[in-house]
Amino acid sequence: MAQTNTINRAQPSGLSALPQEMDHETLPSFRRLGLVYGFLMGLAIAVGFWLPKMLVMSRLPVWFPYGGAIVSGLAVLLLGSLAGWLSSALRRPLFSLLIWLGTAVLICVSLGVLPPVGQNWAVWLADDRFAGLKVVQSPDHLFWWSFVIAGFVMVSVLPLMSILQNTNLVSVHQEVVYGRRLNRQIVFRLLLPTLLAGFLGALFPDLTTSAPRGAVLITDQAIQRVRDYDGELFELSLDTGFNYNALDSVRGQLDGPYTLLVNEVVDEWSSAIITAHFDSGAWVNCRVNITQEDATYFSFCFDAGIPFTDGMNHLVYANVPEDSCRRCEVTADATWRTWLQERAGLFDQPPVWERVAQYGRFVIIQATTANNGSITCQLEGSEVVTLTSCEETPQ
Repeated sequence: MAQTNTINRAQPSGLSALPQEMDHETLPSFRRLGLVYGFLMGLAIAVGFWLPKMLVMSRLPVWFPYGGAIVSGLAVLLLGSLAGWLSSALRRPLFSLLIWLGTAVLICVSLGVLPPVGQNWAVWLADDRFAGLKVVQSPDHLFWWSFVIAGFVMVSVLPLMSILQNTNLVSVHQEVVYGRRLNRQIVFRLLLPTLLAGFLGALFPDLTTSAPRGAVLITDQAIQRVRDYDGELFELSLDTGFNYNALDSVRGQLDGPYTLLVNEVVDEWSSAIITAHFDSGAWVNCRVNITQEDATYFSFCFDAGIPFTDGMNHLVYANVPEDSCRRCEVTADATWRTWLQERAGLFDQPPVWERVAQYGRFVIIQATTANNGSITCQLEGSEVVTLTSCEETPQ
């Protein structure tokens, strides 16, 4: 009988077993990668929406304009991160589409609703005397679904981009797990959705802050141009098609450094009042006609300090403003009228009221009494000024 030899099935020592195929989508590291992906998507949308606007505001003489961008940007980052993580965890294209659809809706609402909220928070943190006051206004005629309709492109495109999220992330995860470098194709597949998300952010219409920001911009341009021009403003207006003549009545007050702020938006979001505080003490308000997203016409300007000086003294001494004193009247209820008139004897001469602080349409002024005490009052408004409260501080 022929001798048979058994085959030695032992594996040579120099060879190693091939790794088994790995189900990447079940690994915790894959969900973390999904979170990073969602974070990048949210970051791209926030940067695309806010970066051009913040570059404009950074060149204007305004107080800290970034509160709204910070709060709404953080909300978008959180929403994107959560959507990316959930999509990676659920591992179903349909679920990913629904998750990112809901996220797109929430992002639209966040970018529309949160900017005024964030800027108000910034003011309240900076000066607690204004805490709780609606310093920065939002359009009363817009509701949350208004921003969703305005963001139709984002709501339509962002969920479609999510369908391939896990497919792209599996390719990235394979390279990371096996310690290989990401090739150009994989990097492109990862960055392309992020770039598209940034483009969607840039396309999203700014229905809340765009028009007031535009009003600040053209007010700054008007002041700069008038200060450098020695001729007749009416002629300049005719030559340029821009109403520089609006500054004619306050032309002598425009010297020196100044700070601009949005005082209030009036007439159902058709006009914005922009306040300019000059280091010289001058105080000017300008009315700018606006649409929902644009500033359209530089209308007129006036001395903003009159109600807070002469107008307050008319209240203190119960005088009726003369017909020639335009914008002298301050509205106050009987309680505060009586309160001020009872303290008229604290002043040896008419009080000199000084502006202590202003955010939006809310103003705090103060006058020193003859015994070195003080009367501090808070008022509200620009064209119609209302006294809301006062307090006396003894010496």
